[in-house]
Amino acid sequence: MGVYYELNENKNTALALGFFDGVHFAHQTLIKKTVELAQENGLKSSLITFSNSPYYVLTGKKPSYITLLDEKINLIKNLGVDDIYILDFDKYKLMEANDYIHNVLIEHFHPKFIVTGFNHKFGANKKGDSKLLSSFNNDFNYVEISPIYEKDILISSTNIKKFITDGKIELAGKMLNRNFSIKGTVIKGQEIARTLGYRTANIILDSNLIKPKYGVYFGNSYYKNVKYPSLINFGIRPSVDKNLIETLEVHLINFNGDLYGEELKVEFEVFKRGEIKFSNIEELKNQINLDYSELLDFIKE
Repeated sequence: MGVYYELNENKNTALALGFFDGVHFAHQTLIKKTVELAQENGLKSSLITFSNSPYYVLTGKKPSYITLLDEKINLIKNLGVDDIYILDFDKYKLMEANDYIHNVLIEHFHPKFIVTGFNHKFGANKKGDSKLLSSFNNDFNYVEISPIYEKDILISSTNIKKFITDGKIELAGKMLNRNFSIKGTVIKGQEIARTLGYRTANIILDSNLIKPKYGVYFGNSYYKNVKYPSLINFGIRPSVDKNLIETLEVHLINFNGDLYGEELKVEFEVFKRGEIKFSNIEELKNQINLDYSELLDFIKE
């Protein structure tokens, strides 16, 4: 797959448009449709996204992504797209919708098909939409992907973010069509968990990532592509950390190596309980023992 950060000429394409945060099930459906159209018609499949979210650029709010750019690229790549274009939204935010279609999409891609979600907006003041794209039927065929639902709830990045922050991690996973996960570099912690009988890997989350609900989760960790069932805690650890720094703390079952400075992928499967402030270390140890025992039972199921 070619990855480009500037426009070039890429003729005769089936073209997917969107920001694709999370590359969730509805995004996957859209991208797979684009790849399918390309293969059926002897075209290249291409995708245009942005390095920075139009929503956060236009509102000035602090970003909170489900997936960072590198992970998003990998997820899209696995869906079989030939070329992905990652543009800087700041360069295009004032461009009129018609100009964007003519000067970007048609001029550079000569698309035979353009595929978007039902609620895709583009151009200055979000005046571009599916109706406008449909009006260019002499230039390309427009394909709109209808809304997709999980338990009568719209699959969208916005809803997935809400479920992640509310601790409804299983529902978020169903909408993503995979478990929600976070990648990060392992740092040296206070090593308090080690004194309680549990070695843990500590990761500080990227400030641009969505933050899961504080508490304990069952899940998996991946180190060098090896999967380890894991007991996961995310929060400020009020019982042991006076600085109250948000930390992802992970105990990997059946792993005894040194992870400092290594990249770890942590996958959240089940939300077990919220964060608790214990009166003493003994209470904390007893709860961790209980959590660990329940994790072992969960793994056996």
